[in-house]
Amino acid sequence: DFEVTPRDKDPRRPELRGALPIEQIRPDLARILQDTQVLVVSGGTGSGKTTQLPQFLLDDWRSPDPPRVVVTQPRRIAAISVAERVAWERG
Repeated sequence: DFEVTPRDKDPRRPELRGALPIEQIRPDLARILQDTQVLVVSGGTGSGKTTQLPQFLLDDWRSPDPPRVVVTQPRRIAAISVAERVAWERG
């Protein structure tokens, strides 16, 4: 089950909340993921697909077992950079 995390309980850094375009579809993502296990998201560079979407999945999941979220990158250095960025965003 998915439900959008209230803004006051969002673990991301306050200055990042609502800053990227993907925030606009966050409620839609939660609704769609109620009915399907696979979702393909396409968007422009800097829209938050790589850094925000995995956090939405983790934060908005409402079942006892945490979801398995996989993010792929074409190069190892890019994957490390994404992991470091997400860790920084979550404090």
